[in-house]
Formats: sequence, C-alpha cells, structure tokens
Amino acid sequence: MNEQHLEPLKRHPEGRALRAEVDLGRIARNLGRVRAAAGGREIWAVVKANAYGHGAVPVGRALAAAGAHGLAVSSLEEGLELRQGSIECPILVLGGLRPEALAAASAEGLTIALVGPEHLDDYARILPHHPVRLHLKLDTGMGRFGLLPSELGACLPQLERLAPWIEGAMGHFATADDPDQGFALRQRKVFDACLSQLSDAGIHPPQRHHGNSDACLRGLLDQDTHVRPGLALYGLTTLPEGRTLGLEPALELVAEVARVKAVSAGATVGYGRTFVAPHPLQIATLACGYADGYRRDLGNRAVVGFRGRTFPVVGRVSMDYLTVALPLDLPVAPGDPMILYSGDPATAHSLERLAQSLGTIPYELTCALHRRITRRFFPN
Repeated sequence: MNEQHLEPLKRHPEGRALRAEVDLGRIARNLGRVRAAAGGREIWAVVKANAYGHGAVPVGRALAAAGAHGLAVSSLEEGLELRQGSIECPILVLGGLRPEALAAASAEGLTIALVGPEHLDDYARILPHHPVRLHLKLDTGMGRFGLLPSELGACLPQLERLAPWIEGAMGHFATADDPDQGFALRQRKVFDACLSQLSDAGIHPPQRHHGNSDACLRGLLDQDTHVRPGLALYGLTTLPEGRTLGLEPALELVAEVARVKAVSAGATVGYGRTFVAPHPLQIATLACGYADGYRRDLGNRAVVGFRGRTFPVVGRVSMDYLTVALPLDLPVAPGDPMILYSGDPATAHSLERLAQSLGTIPYELTCALHRRITRRFFPN
C-alpha cells in the first residue's frame, strides 16, 4: 500500500473516483500481535461501524480466517450484514436487543449482550422458544450499558432463570489508555467481585472479557478468558506499546485529480475565499469532500501525498470536493491519484497526525468514511 502500487482508480458511473485501500494482510498480522500481547487468549474481534470504516464483511472474513474466536458488532443490523456475507463464526451484538428482536437473532445464531435489567423477564419468557447465547454486561465504571453492582443482587433470581443461556460476562474499561492505571484497576476489582457474586448464585459464565485493545497492550487482563480488541486490529492505537508491538495501520484513502488549473497570485479558492494564492501555482481539485467523511475542518490544515511529497489542502473542504495547491512546475493531470490518509504513521498525512491536528482520535476519521467510497482490499 504505497504510491508504487497505486493504479488509476476505477471510475464510478457518475464520474467520481475515490477509494479506501484496505490491507487485509496487515489486519491479520495485527490480530496475531494482539493475541500474543494478550497471552494467547481467544479474541472477539470488534468490527462494528463497518469495521471502523474499513469494510465489515471483507474484514470480518479475514479476521475469522486468521483465527478470531468471533466478531463483535454494535447492532442487530450489523450482525445480519455479516451473516448475509456468509460469515459463520460467532457474532456478538454488543448493544443488546429489545425482546421483539430475539427471534431474528436466534434464527441467525447471533450472541447477544444483556445490557440492563429492563428486559430480563421478557428474555426468560422468549429464550426457551428462540434461544440465543447471552453475555451479561456489568457496568464496572464506564457508566453506559450494563448492570450496576448495586443492581446485581436484586437481579440474581432473574439471571438464574437465564443461566442456561449465559455464555459470558463482560465489562468495559473507561481509562485503559491512561498512564495512571488506578481507575482501571478499580474496575477490575469491581468486575471480579461481580463474578464472585454470580458464582455464589450458581452462575458460572465460561467466557469472561473486560479487556479492550489498550488493556491487551498494557496487560490489564487478569482472569479474562477472552479479549475484545477493536482499534488495535486496524493499527490505530496511539499507545507507544502499539508501536512497540508493530501494529500497522491498514487503510489509506486515495482520490484522483478531477481538474487541475493554473492560477495567478491573489486568486482565491473555495467557499468564503479562505485561501488566497500567495504566488502563481496550480490548484488540483480532488473528488472527496465532507459527504465522504473527510472532515471539513481539514481545509487549510491538512496535506496530501503526491509523488513522494506532501502538498497543502487549501480553501474550505466542500461536500464533494477539496482542493490542493501545487507548484507550477510539478507535472499533474486529471486521473492522477493522491493519498489523503496515509498508512505510514511517520507521514504528515497519516491518520494519527491528522487526528492530532484536529484534537481527535484516528478511528473517528476512519469511522466517518462513507459507504459511497469504494473500498479495495489487499490481498485479493
């Protein structure tokens, strides 16, 4: 995935040309590295949000082939998409389900996170007829989904009725990336106490997973039998431990030049005329905009890669296009590919560097990539 491998982009019927290059080999290698960091524990590989923008079905197939125990998604719709893509491994729906959706989940063999006390009686009524495997979520400090420790005792009679279907218990770290591990360690203690309370009630989930990507990298796994990495699989963690482990970003965003023209000093570009040419130069218009998920506030801030160099994105990013300033003597023509997001973390247009410039995280940028972007997967 570098400029030597970039070929002319296949044009869409409407004439646009924009694609995300996704290296499935890198994702498979990242899985192996995370498994090693996690001491060989089984992996629920998180592919929610279209595999963090990388393409859920091809990525899911690659992860399953590389030995992931199962795939984790956010919603029923995401789980059904994987099943429709002929993926047969276990699929865990992290966001839980309303009782009326259990029949559909059962028909497709999905595993469901049990995320609160609201529907326990409904689940106990429905599961004998539409069985699904359950993973009981415990709120150890994240403050979102999950039974609170203070709720667990009152829910034990209902959970005992559900015990035949409870396959796992899970939690989620709020601060696994923080150098101060104090809160993460407190979450661990809460999780262990909840497991002990379940055990005393005769509920023994064979799977336990609290560890996310950063917990795998930092060894915060304790008695987990499984781990649940997401961002590390795509090489997007910003922890130094990820770089030490050799995690590789797996995506590049490439757009072709739609138009190129020379402009004189003083010419302005884009809405609001926020860029004024300081001297004669070339303006290349690329077929990518904020409707594709390329952030509007990258205008006059980001750079793109072309012919081994970087050049600035100038003017405001519009819905379908952005503009790049180049010197007059640089050969450039319509159809030439430019790299908007680089897979090389050392470059100024890497996801990590661009995210830092925006005060956000790399995976916000990849998750925002619209499905109208063509995705091309390597190896084929």
